[in-house]
Amino acid sequence: MLLKKPPHPALKQFIKEYWYLNLSKGSSVPRSNTPTPEEAIYFYPKNKPAVFIDGKFAQSPETIITRQQTQRVDMLVPDDYLMFKIIFQTGGFHRLFGIPLSLFSKGHIETIGVLGNPIKELNEQIINSIGIDEMVFYSEKYLMVKASNCRLKQLPIDLVINQAQLYQYSLDKLASDACLSNRQFERNFLTRTGVSPKIYQRILKFNQAMKLKKEEPNQTWSNITYSVGYFDQMHLLRDFKQFTNTVPTTFDFNTAIIY
Repeated sequence: MLLKKPPHPALKQFIKEYWYLNLSKGSSVPRSNTPTPEEAIYFYPKNKPAVFIDGKFAQSPETIITRQQTQRVDMLVPDDYLMFKIIFQTGGFHRLFGIPLSLFSKGHIETIGVLGNPIKELNEQIINSIGIDEMVFYSEKYLMVKASNCRLKQLPIDLVINQAQLYQYSLDKLASDACLSNRQFERNFLTRTGVSPKIYQRILKFNQAMKLKKEEPNQTWSNITYSVGYFDQMHLLRDFKQFTNTVPTTFDFNTAIIY
């Protein structure tokens, strides 16, 4: 059961959405989480997933921060699995906490070691909560405090990088719209997301292609290639290999986590 809730209006410039997923039955088959344009804090109040890292599966911490992923992540989902996550607007985490996402070289990091005792208290409240409403209540109580103390004002770049279909625009246009030089834009973008603008655009486009294929399995890769704006199938294949470490003919969409 997947539930979603929007943030309080006062938090919309920082927070995109809250997700709550509860599964009574997990899976002994690894699930592949493909790169998704997302920065989030994950909480696992019950049984924690096992994530494939450095050649073996290791149990995840109770809570992690993730930035834009550039490779697929294989994970085992246990029985009685509960996941709650706070999904940030692009750059929202950096603005709230003042921490460059470029510091997270592996794309994720254990939360409490970074954010300290307040997030530890929030994690305990979420563990003891019943349902998404209570989890959102405690999360927003915590986030409102962070927002009231936020010293990083919303700048033109924050609006530019959150626009729909960002991958359609050139770096020159994005930088100009953000009132920055190309070099300034790239530097500020990396601080906010942990990846370069070009990589982020590729993740966005690839994610669109994967969602189309997941939703419409009978669609040909040729149709998908051009409908999402790839120049040709070779460019899509390049991204497929980089972001999933495999090719379309061997990728298992039935066990893939794509959203």
